Amino acid sequence: MSDQGQFGLGRIERETVQERVYCILRDKLMRGVFAPGQKLKIAELAHALGTSAMPVRDALNRLAAERAVESLPNRGVRVPALSKDALEDLREARFAVEGLAVERAAIHMSGETLATLRHLIDAQSATDAKRVAEGSAEQNRAFHFAIYRESKSSVLLPIIESLWLQCGPYLRIASEMFDGREGRGTDFHVDIVDALARGDSMAARVALQSDIGRAFDLVIEHSIWHRLGGVA
Repeated sequence: MSDQGQFGLGRIERETVQERVYCILRDKLMRGVFAPGQKLKIAELAHALGTSAMPVRDALNRLAAERAVESLPNRGVRVPALSKDALEDLREARFAVEGLAVERAAIHMSGETLATLRHLIDAQSATDAKRVAEGSAEQNRAFHFAIYRESKSSVLLPIIESLWLQCGPYLRIASEMFDGREGRGTDFHVDIVDALARGDSMAARVALQSDIGRAFDLVIEHSIWHRLGGVA
């Protein structure tokens, strides 16, 4: 009998379930669904996802290798609570890598992507007006990655995703803290798009760094790391 079986259906491989679990958890970490310092219990995640413990454990091991979660001495797992120095390090890394990506995107930017970016700005402004932090954080991520894909770099994108994995929980917190009503939350996004439309790569990079820096300033200046168990 062929691999397609009696009904012409291929078997669902175990690796497929593992990959799906990994992608779901990775996405939630990047979106800030889990808080800094939060312990992740394998049994609870498996129950919520409708799987056995094994694919969840395997996914968490992969995420630990990406520094998105950390293993605890008692075999538990938690979202890292980053120190001030670690947050500063992440900020500088994002300035460097995402700055390069936006410079390259300015060269390749299409009219279609510019229209998408303007639509995302309008959508985020509407979300900010309603003070919906999770929605605003997701629209912010969509905006940034729409730009980074235009860099046409297969090297930069995975690095950027890794950086967002590490700071995703803090980006959600920054969204909750920032008063983005009346369009204030998208001021730098407007500046970025205007620069991209002109093909001004340096102006786009400056506006991007201001946007990234504002989020980190909110976290660091309000001493969030103390309340979440980090160390200065």
